[in-house]
Parts: sequence; C-alpha cells; structure tokens
Amino acid sequence: MQVGINCIDINPAFVGGVTTYAFGLLEGFANVGNGCRFRLFVTQDNEQLFASFRKRDNFEIRVIHDPSFPLRSRVCRASSLSGSRGLHRFVSGLLFKNLRELMDGECDVLYTPTPVLRCFNSRKPTVLSMHDIQHVHHPEFFSWPRRASRKITYGLSARHASYLQASSHYIKQDLLEHFPWLSPEQVEVIPSGALVEKFATPAPMDSLSERHGFPEHFLLFPAQLWPHKNHITVLRALKQIETTCGSKIPLVLTGEKFSAAQEIFKFIAEQSMDYVHYLGKVSPEELVALYQKAAFMITATLHESSSLPILEAAAAGTPVIASRIPPIEELGQVLQLNLFDPLDVNGLANLIVALWKDEKAAASQSAHNRQHIHFYSWENTARKYVRLFERITSS
Repeated sequence: MQVGINCIDINPAFVGGVTTYAFGLLEGFANVGNGCRFRLFVTQDNEQLFASFRKRDNFEIRVIHDPSFPLRSRVCRASSLSGSRGLHRFVSGLLFKNLRELMDGECDVLYTPTPVLRCFNSRKPTVLSMHDIQHVHHPEFFSWPRRASRKITYGLSARHASYLQASSHYIKQDLLEHFPWLSPEQVEVIPSGALVEKFATPAPMDSLSERHGFPEHFLLFPAQLWPHKNHITVLRALKQIETTCGSKIPLVLTGEKFSAAQEIFKFIAEQSMDYVHYLGKVSPEELVALYQKAAFMITATLHESSSLPILEAAAAGTPVIASRIPPIEELGQVLQLNLFDPLDVNGLANLIVALWKDEKAAASQSAHNRQHIHFYSWENTARKYVRLFERITSS
C-alpha cells in the first residue's frame, strides 16, 4: 500500500504542536510501517526538514518544484477571506489542480497531518488530522482574518475529507457536533504519541543551568506564548503563594513569543517575579533535559485536542500538574495527573503548595507514568493509523 503524506503546509519557521505531532508520527511510521510505503509531498522551502527520512527504506520524498507555488498559496489564502466556501473551493481546485493530480496518481490513500486540506476534490480516500476547532470555542483568541479563514477552510475540509482523525473522544464529539454531516464512522480516535526513548534517556543539564542560572528545583511550563495556554493563571497562583506563604517557587517558561507575550511579561515585571525564568525557544536536546530536571511539568491550557507536553513529561518521569479539561481527563485514565480548574487561581495555588515538597507522591506518579507511557508511543499511534489506512483501501 502506498500512503501519501501531504507535508507541504509544515512551516520550517515554526515549531509548534502540529509540527511536533507530524514528525513524531513520521518516526512511528518509519519504525512500524507494516509493509506500507510512505511518500512525503514537500516543498522546496521545507524539504530540508525531512532529510533524515530519505535514509528510511519505506520512505520516499517527493519535492514540489513550482516557482509559483508561494504565490498560488497566497492567492488561495486570500480567497478564504471572501466568506464564500464555493469561491474558495473553486480557487483551490484551479490553483492546485496539478498538485491534486500528482498526489492522486502516486498514492492509494492520502493523509494530511496539518489541520486543513489543500485540495477539496481528491479522487483518492483522504484522512485529515484537524486536531481541534479552538476558533469555535474561543473566537476572542483569533483576529478577524484568522476567524474568517478558519471558518471557510475548516468547514470545507470537514466536508470533503473521507475520514478525520481525533486525538481524543472529546474532539471526536466536538467535530460531530459542529459538522453535523459527518458520521461517527468518519471520525477515528487515535491518541497522540511521544518519543518515549528520547525523553527517557538521561540528558546533560549542567550547561543549561549555568547559562540561565535557574535553581535546582523548579516548575516547567513548556508552551508557546498563546492566550489559550493560560500562563496568567499559573503566574497568579505563584504570586499568591509568595504573598501568603512567603515561598518563591521557581518557574521556567519555554516557547516562542506570540500574542500573549506582552501580557505575560508585563505581569512578571509588575509583580517583581524574579523567580520566573523565560528561556524562549530551546533545542530538542535542551527540552529533554528540562523535562528530566523539573520537579513538575505544569500546563494550564484552556483548550487542546490532547497534550504532547504531558506525554513527554510522563516519558521523562516528570510528574504533571495540568488543567482539568476533557482531553486531559482522558489522558488521566491511563496516566496519573494532578488536575485543577484552569481558571481557579486559589485551587492551583493550594495544589502546588501541597505537592511541592511531597516527594513520595511525586516518585509514585513518576513510576506509574513511566510504566504506562508506552500506550502513547508514536509506534503504537502509527500502528493504529496503518490499520485505518488498510481498512480504507480494502473497502
């Protein structure tokens, strides 16, 4: 079976959850392809990201050589602001006719790991990871153009994809509720994964500690500085602990600066929180070291499809403090997590104080999660995808 994977929208300038998901899954496919061959469709701009997969026996890289491709993409994006699904579908079909014919001709099933389809008229079965529809639940986090574009592109993608993958049962129900033409059989729940061996293998930390000067015992919050990541709740809870208990619990932040950055840094400065250390974007090796060194990994996210940082922390043996939202509660059916209402500052402060010096509970959770994290390995996730691909092509 020839599986095409549409990677043309993976942005080499941005490393976020979708990118991490895509490359983790590709590693899973490389290890457990089960006889499948994978053809990656990439562009001249991002082909360097996939260089390591050229060495894999079951992978082939297909580079789209089209000097006008960036211009076509910009025109297509502009058409999504029109408010007309019909116009955007027509423009997409016209501009990417050759791309669609190429991908149709070279695969038995086409999978897209990024959240929307590039072409809405594929002749082959298509599988799409839409990940989530956050713009429906939190439109305030998006600019008008982003909301308008998402409304058109997500709606068309849900209409024309043969199957959607959901990382949690919550996301499946969310997709079925907001795209009522979908049948339950069209939405396949396949959990996200983690590179278990990578995060479990001890990584050096000395140079990182010396360079940034943060203490031995700290909370780690690995997240891009987006509003839905809800950094402010964590900062308010730590400030409350400082005020009421006199304890300054160190927090290490990683992630690039996005639309929530100004509010975050303003709060830190106004509250004189010199125990908050912002590292920005760190290398994959540094991130592993941070996970392994942290006393707890913390996330206060308001909306997710799953949580890759929770899975990575579990693989590293780091106990987790996380917001009580449905996808994370689903992870808590397998992993041991410390959950809190993501808008309850007082509840989070009390939870952190209770856990901070409870080494016995931390060790117990760490041991449990190390034992159970293999359920969420990328190899396990890849096997479920392959079974879906086989079922689609055989039917």
